[in-house]
Amino acid sequence: QDANFYPTWTFVLARALAGLPTSLQDALIYGSFIYWFSGFTASASNYFVFLLLTLLCAFTCGLMFSIFSATIKDRPTAQAAMSLSLVVMVLFSGFTVQPDVIPPYYIWIYWSNLFAWTIRAVVVNEYQSGRYDEEVEPGTTEGDAILERFGFIFKGEAFEYVWVWYTVAFCIGLCIVSNLASVWSLNHIRFATGGSLGGSEESTKSDSSVEDSSNSQAVTLESKGATLTFKDVNYTVKSSISKDKLRLLKGVSGYFTAGKMTALMGSSGAGKTTLMDVLSLRKASGEVTGDIRINGHPQESKSFRRMTGYVEQFDAQSPQLTVRETVEFSAKMRLDESITIETKQKYVDQVLAMLELDNIQGFLVGTDTGGLSFEQKKRLSIAVELASNPSCIFLDEPTSGLDARAASIVMRSLRRIADSGIAVVATIHQPSVAIFNSFDSLLLLKRGGETVFFGELGNESYNLIEYLETYKSTAPIKGGENPATWMLTNIGAGSAGNDAENFDYSQAYAHSPLASDCIDKIDTMNESPTEESKITFPTKYATSSKTQCIEVYRRLNKIYWRSPGYNRVRLLVSGVVALLFGSVFAIQRVPENESDMNSRVTSIYITALFLGVNAMNTVLPVFEMERNMFYRHKASLMYDHKAINIAFTLVEIPFILLSSMVFCVFWYFIAGFAVDAGKFFLYWLFMTFSLGVFTFFGQAFMATFRDSQTAQGFGTLLIGMSSIFGGILIRPQYFPTFWIWAYWTFPLHYVLEGLFTSQFRDDDTPITASYGSPFYDFVLEKCSDGVSDDCYGTAEDWIYVSFGGLWVPEHIPYDILYLIGALLVAKLLTLYGLSQKNYLAK
Repeated sequence: QDANFYPTWTFVLARALAGLPTSLQDALIYGSFIYWFSGFTASASNYFVFLLLTLLCAFTCGLMFSIFSATIKDRPTAQAAMSLSLVVMVLFSGFTVQPDVIPPYYIWIYWSNLFAWTIRAVVVNEYQSGRYDEEVEPGTTEGDAILERFGFIFKGEAFEYVWVWYTVAFCIGLCIVSNLASVWSLNHIRFATGGSLGGSEESTKSDSSVEDSSNSQAVTLESKGATLTFKDVNYTVKSSISKDKLRLLKGVSGYFTAGKMTALMGSSGAGKTTLMDVLSLRKASGEVTGDIRINGHPQESKSFRRMTGYVEQFDAQSPQLTVRETVEFSAKMRLDESITIETKQKYVDQVLAMLELDNIQGFLVGTDTGGLSFEQKKRLSIAVELASNPSCIFLDEPTSGLDARAASIVMRSLRRIADSGIAVVATIHQPSVAIFNSFDSLLLLKRGGETVFFGELGNESYNLIEYLETYKSTAPIKGGENPATWMLTNIGAGSAGNDAENFDYSQAYAHSPLASDCIDKIDTMNESPTEESKITFPTKYATSSKTQCIEVYRRLNKIYWRSPGYNRVRLLVSGVVALLFGSVFAIQRVPENESDMNSRVTSIYITALFLGVNAMNTVLPVFEMERNMFYRHKASLMYDHKAINIAFTLVEIPFILLSSMVFCVFWYFIAGFAVDAGKFFLYWLFMTFSLGVFTFFGQAFMATFRDSQTAQGFGTLLIGMSSIFGGILIRPQYFPTFWIWAYWTFPLHYVLEGLFTSQFRDDDTPITASYGSPFYDFVLEKCSDGVSDDCYGTAEDWIYVSFGGLWVPEHIPYDILYLIGALLVAKLLTLYGLSQKNYLAK
């Protein structure tokens, strides 16, 4: 938009048209199944009108809800706003509360509601189709009687068929208005990206001041220097398009020594990152061969992961934590538990000073729209790994994406790390002269994973230049030319490769004295290793299970309390939904007839379902972010899957309890339920179970599946099946035998049974029966003289009859047991997903 590529209206219109095929597909598949399986009128014209209405509703909804993405800053808040709008539309659609029961002060919502217009048109399309034209009384057809019974009337008479076409016109008008609103919003509402924090302070901070601040509080932690050697390393993977195997690394040898900085370089596809991942044990697939040793001892997974750090190219930290909190958590989880907290705190101070982060240690990490700059986040990721007091640290392209000043700060920090006795290994892509000359050694690979050069660079890359210029195919380096660019161009890895003579630098290296010297030095290093040089740890993790659970919970608790888009919004949604639904019944708090009972029962169903759906949808992005963070922490052996699972459970419980309490306090008393402590407690208990089940199943799906879109798909399946087989849309006594398993399996049935039977138990409120209903027949059978003022049915009777006598108060303990079991199943599924899946694995 800023570059004036095209006007906003073209983007909005194109996006709208792009959604049309999906809406058409949904309408054809969903509409066809619903129409014919439900036994609607067997008429081609009515069928195609039904499909048209379904298409218009789906398409218009997409355009309406796209306004939220243009006007709201973050996803959780937008989801909450959309969910709230959806519940208002459902509440005043004519389904939840019958049109003739909607209070006068809300009737305007009914007439401006897309769902209300669509439901009205669908109902009229069926009952005014000619199939129900038999007169039940003079001047009134069966179709008219049904429409009047359920409140679909206008000026005292049933809606006529022309209202179907009024709905079509309404949907088209709403599409136009929605597109115009999106265009205006995208033009006038912007969410700008935040700038760097503390940049001016950093740029003026000298090396001497950093060293002074570091030395003034220097802490020495016990650490063994590590020399990593690797000899004849090969890495093979299966081809994704055939059964062949691909060798990505071919006989690579070298060594990384303590206190030295080694660069891994090569063209794209040369295998530099692959080699680093293989050496650092980050590869979860493929076959690795070769001899890899630490201080002469064979590489062992558990100890090696604890003694090394790994900084990814695009690492991410929790945006809700401060810089210091992020580094402190790494230190607490990765430094030995025998080290005191005071010592760990001083060591964190030392790390922050070394990485020049001490002046912004109180700043939140933030997101791309406000927080630390990209370069500051790079240094923070390095600090997180340095906090573990590693013997060797690996970095994947630490300077990529940085300007010259930012890159120099990062390289200055890496030099300090190397000078402290740590082996630093980094992949580098197209470095400047200053950055390239900062390294002590170089391992250069060509495409195919073969070595071209390994050894010390020398002063201003003298050794590298001297070696390559011994070959006639090498063009001499020009004065002032970047050695990194020069060498890549000569070996055919640059943007203008020199392949004229087809000289094979990898074969030349393999037969050179440099390669034989490397092998000889590796053999010397690994000769007669001593037990004192062996780096081992008594346990897999640096901390106990108890400490892991406590620290991970504290971390997540901070994240949750600093996530207003998630937690405060869901509390607000609970209160707004309660007030909204409660206000519908504020002027008639005691039900009088079957329409009132139907409206109350449907409202209880919709509120329980909606809050459950909202809980599941909003937890997905939050859990996904922390799940991906857990994958990184797990690779570094910070803590195990049990600690994060327990923490996610404990941190959610207060918000679930509070959300359900906020809802119940407002809804329960406004709607006119019994002022009874026992009944109120049961209502709150079952609403808590409902929120808990859907929240924890959302976590389970997110732990099990790759991304939030897939998890949301399975969540939608759970929600849809729970809704259909919850006992409201289809009463329990009417379920076909084939589907009875679903009724007993999905959780919403148990929530609703507990809510209804607990609230209407011993409720003797008189309910006027509607002629011809099952409740009317029940009352008629109960009263020998017929229905009268002296003989009537109660609210308790209505619940019993409406649900076929299958929902009774005696089932409440079993409902509670089932819901507890559902919570346990969700947490076990989450535990399985966290322990067995890793969608960031390489």
